[in-house]
Amino acid sequence: MRPLLTTLLACLLAAPALAADESIQIQREYVDRVLTLDDTAAAHVALAKWCEANGLADRARRHWQEAVLRDADNKEARGALGFVKRGAEWVPASQASVFPAELPPTTVVVDPTSAEKRRAISREVQAIVIRCLGSADPATREKGRDQIFMMRDAEAAEPIFRLLGAGNVEMRRLACEALGRIPGEEAGRYLVKFALGDPTEEVYRAAVAALASRDRDRGVPMLVNALGGSEKAMKRAAYALGEMQEWRAVPALITHLKTLEPRLVTYEVPDSGPSMFSGTLVPYIAHMTPIVAGGVVAWKPTVAYLPIGAGFGGNDGPVTVHRTIYELVPQPIIREALKKITGQDGEFRSQDWWKLWDRRRAETAPGGAALPPAPTPPPAE
Repeated sequence: MRPLLTTLLACLLAAPALAADESIQIQREYVDRVLTLDDTAAAHVALAKWCEANGLADRARRHWQEAVLRDADNKEARGALGFVKRGAEWVPASQASVFPAELPPTTVVVDPTSAEKRRAISREVQAIVIRCLGSADPATREKGRDQIFMMRDAEAAEPIFRLLGAGNVEMRRLACEALGRIPGEEAGRYLVKFALGDPTEEVYRAAVAALASRDRDRGVPMLVNALGGSEKAMKRAAYALGEMQEWRAVPALITHLKTLEPRLVTYEVPDSGPSMFSGTLVPYIAHMTPIVAGGVVAWKPTVAYLPIGAGFGGNDGPVTVHRTIYELVPQPIIREALKKITGQDGEFRSQDWWKLWDRRRAETAPGGAALPPAPTPPPAE
């Protein structure tokens, strides 16, 4: 019976901390999944299912809605949101009885210009990959690079990311360089995906350099969100923001200057006596501790209890307990990013960095440069 009680005690003591640790890991994994998410209905459906499986119901609903925005006839997403189909229309399941089983088809007018242009660019990029970039001749490959660099239309971002991003390191580097020259938010988002998700250092640094070369549409919100992701995502995002000298990210960087990290602690709990006892506990004074203060002497008694009866299952020695605790851990990569952006060093003193940020806001306010509002600084450390 004693080993069973020992196991239960350890589980009960560790359960709250482990639950909290698991919640943090799920949140971080969710951020990583969002940052590398393909912006398609199928990808949002898959992420919605993952969120439901991991207890993130509100975020699951958001991704079901995003799936419907990209594919209005997606059956899984519509069903998850409580809709049923009546004829050519989707209606709330609660109102399904009001609508007839068959409805006249609805005519939808869609402007095909953008989709047609993207398909044409996709065919062109694919041809360049096959004819030039896959060649063994350096001059032919260089010709293909020049043709890719000539693509400056915003619709070229997705084909370049998709087709070159599936290639070797050289092609993925080329994709980063090309995306850096293409205007628009989409190109910026794809560069952030390369920066956060590519497994090679070479492509990662090429993506960061391309982001730093852009005047706008630099994917800053995605990089800021990545600061709350996994350790790898946090480090890559912080490095990128530092290289970009992105002042708008300073408040978020300061809040991540020290992060709450789990740490496993092992300690021993002394044996508390019999696990089962039947009888009477008789109190007695074990010893007296003298207390002297202001010329007055007093005695503090220590009360102990003497068990009179029968006990079972005791005297097995101390119990080893494992607990997960959380502590603030300084992040050197965040400090380096702040140094690159500000040109100063507040080390790991958050208050110094907040003062620097407030001074920057005061200096730029008259010029009309709209910086985001500063969060409330934490208490002085």
